[in-house]
Amino acid sequence: MEEGGSGVGDDVGAESVQPSDGASMLGKAFKAECGQEEIQAQGFGKRECRPVVLELRRAAESSGRLTEHRSWTSGPLFTCQGDMGSFEESEKHQSVAHGEAAVIRAPRIASFPRPQVTWFRDGRKIPPSSRIAITLENTLVILSTVAPDAGRYYAQAVNDKNGDNKTSQPITLAVENVGGPADPIAPTIIIPPKNTSVVAGTSEVTMECVANARPLMKLHIIWKKDGVLLSSGISDYNRRLTIPNPTGNDAGYYECEAILRSSGAPSVVRGAYLSVLEPPQFVKEPERHITAEMEKVVDVPCRAKGVPPPSITWYKDSAVVEVGRLSRFRQRGDGGLQISGLVPDDTGMFQCFARNAAGEVQTSTYLAVTSIAPNITRGPLDSTVIDGMSVVLACETSGAPRPAITWQKGERILASGSVQLPRFTLLESGSLLVSPTHTSDAGTYTCLATNSRGVDEASADLVVWARTRITKPPQDQSVIKGTQASMMCGVTHDPRVTVRYVWEKDGATLSMEGNTRTRLDRNGSLHISQTWSGDIGTYTCRVLSAGGNDSRSAHLRVRQLPHAPEHPVATLSAAERRAINLTWAKPFDGNSPLIRYVLEMSENNAPWTVLLASVDPEATSVMVKGLVPARSYQFRLCAVNDVGKGQFSKDTERVSLPEEPPTAPPQNVIASGRTNQSIMIQWQPPPESHQNGILKGYIIRYCLAGLPVGYQFKNITDADVNNLLLEDLIIWTNYEIEVAAYNSAGLGVYSSKVTEWTLQGVPTVPPGNVHAEATNSTTIRFTWNAPSPQFINGINQGYKVHVQAAGSTDAGLSVPQCREQSVSMSLPYKQNQVCFRLRIPT
Repeated sequence: MEEGGSGVGDDVGAESVQPSDGASMLGKAFKAECGQEEIQAQGFGKRECRPVVLELRRAAESSGRLTEHRSWTSGPLFTCQGDMGSFEESEKHQSVAHGEAAVIRAPRIASFPRPQVTWFRDGRKIPPSSRIAITLENTLVILSTVAPDAGRYYAQAVNDKNGDNKTSQPITLAVENVGGPADPIAPTIIIPPKNTSVVAGTSEVTMECVANARPLMKLHIIWKKDGVLLSSGISDYNRRLTIPNPTGNDAGYYECEAILRSSGAPSVVRGAYLSVLEPPQFVKEPERHITAEMEKVVDVPCRAKGVPPPSITWYKDSAVVEVGRLSRFRQRGDGGLQISGLVPDDTGMFQCFARNAAGEVQTSTYLAVTSIAPNITRGPLDSTVIDGMSVVLACETSGAPRPAITWQKGERILASGSVQLPRFTLLESGSLLVSPTHTSDAGTYTCLATNSRGVDEASADLVVWARTRITKPPQDQSVIKGTQASMMCGVTHDPRVTVRYVWEKDGATLSMEGNTRTRLDRNGSLHISQTWSGDIGTYTCRVLSAGGNDSRSAHLRVRQLPHAPEHPVATLSAAERRAINLTWAKPFDGNSPLIRYVLEMSENNAPWTVLLASVDPEATSVMVKGLVPARSYQFRLCAVNDVGKGQFSKDTERVSLPEEPPTAPPQNVIASGRTNQSIMIQWQPPPESHQNGILKGYIIRYCLAGLPVGYQFKNITDADVNNLLLEDLIIWTNYEIEVAAYNSAGLGVYSSKVTEWTLQGVPTVPPGNVHAEATNSTTIRFTWNAPSPQFINGINQGYKVHVQAAGSTDAGLSVPQCREQSVSMSLPYKQNQVCFRLRIPT
């Protein structure tokens, strides 16, 4: 026992005692232990002593006496007595190859405490040597066995508590392959080190490593800790490493390495961890006596350290506090105990036990739960609030148990533990939240605090003002530049308060002094005259008053004519003939969306004409098509919005389209024969819109009509000439004639063909086969054949017959025109024989 009381083996009950100082015993607890030694032996299992708690409570104070109550934790208490059974195993046989290690394990025996084991062979005790190792587990290891090692082995166990002595059944060892070659055997670790835990402060801890090889005399064992070679604490032919008084610094990874010196055999390494445990130590303990009020929360601290970290267990009046089942009890992460909603039964002795594998410690405190009459520590204050806002009327109290709070207005209960009207909320602190307030909430409010020890109260007055509100807020406006803008700001407010209007533009307060364009009327409306772009922005009407503040905003937009499109540029289109690309930058829209653009064009310095009256307002480029080659063009644009049409942009640089051959033939081409070898051609120039440049002249081509013959050409290099006489033509021949104009770009389109004949010519051959026959004495008939048509050179109109007497000088006779190819003539001559000359032209 830590303090006065009975030993572990004494009777446990209740008896009256009379200490010399009763107060020093009140509320203290005691714990008894059975040495805290674990009982671990084969066949007996694990036994340990349970903690014993002795609690002293004040039971009576009359006559200055105290009643002592001793209460022990449940479960049996073990007495520390020696006990040992018999070896469990019967006679055994085992064999080993010559040169290998023989491992003979001690037979199982149940004993407490653990017995001392000694090995014998043929009645002789076997001591450890360079070839013999007895491990910490009492295992007998014979290294590099030879034939003489064969025999009968047995173990003897002695119980130091009661002196019992038991001998095991013999274990017969046979060594095989005796007489064979004694070849070297590479090192092997037969018994490797084991992971070990030890309590800091223990006198020592030993790790072992048993290895075998041949020849054994060349076997060497070295020890390392965390890779660092060790030189101290090594014994038993380097098979054991002993660490005295281990501390946390000794924890780590230990390894043994078996080396066969003067041999090429590889070494072998095995290792294990040493863990140094530290018994629990309290870092923070509770005070010996704690007083707390009913229904409050109390924290009982208990923090401990150790390796491994200790677990914390709480006891109240010697019974385990089952935190998982008791909702008011919570064990914090640091081990402390938190108790919520304290009740009188929570009064008692609380013990904190910190346990780990290295041991345990305990501390205790006495908790006393008290009750106090209610007291309003912070009462409500007279308050003024605006309609619709929230107000909190304070009522903070002290007392145990915690006082119950009731709020009243007059005789009407507004909020309590069982009553809560809408808008009235009883807060955790006891204060009353009224949200939102109404003007009808004005009045006197009383807070009543009650518990089993009494009642306390406090009152305050609440004044509720009607909220100041903007009921006619300003509206977004869009006005034309130069006109007036007006923004209203109608307000309703409590008649007991005055209001003040403040207007802001884009967050900055507007000053009405010295600004003739800005005026504020008595109703709070703002008037701005002669508006311009500088007036654009967001206007906020702020109403300030004791009955609350309010604000509303509206945006003022000042519209004006759009600016002229910027940077107009005209360039020839690379993708399409007779087209110009026009680009521009979108102008300022005058604070009103653009409706369209108007595009005007000037051709060859002619007056401006509207080319496109409605260009898409989102466009910044347009292709102007259908232009006339060899002409120059300028463009300008203006933007249009709902205010009107803005100014035109700057004129573009003049752009000239390249010349192209004329695309229309000369007009009104006519031809007329002038002589039998010439035809006159006349024409007019192509339409100006199709000349596509400055005309340089004309090409006339002509050929015989209807014959597969080539053209002949005439080039007129003067564009002002519009006729040509074709000469040296064939008499009476039909010709096809075409005329085309040309310019610097090339020859244009030929006109439609016109046909014309040259005039008729004189037949070039006379009639053939002319024959004269006298039909009577005065008449001669003339006949002939017509000449070939190709020599007539015109239309055969008939024949002329001329007769003249031979040798005569008179004119003779003529027939002017004769269409026939024969004629009879009566001659005026009476002679029978006359010689005549005949000429028949066609």
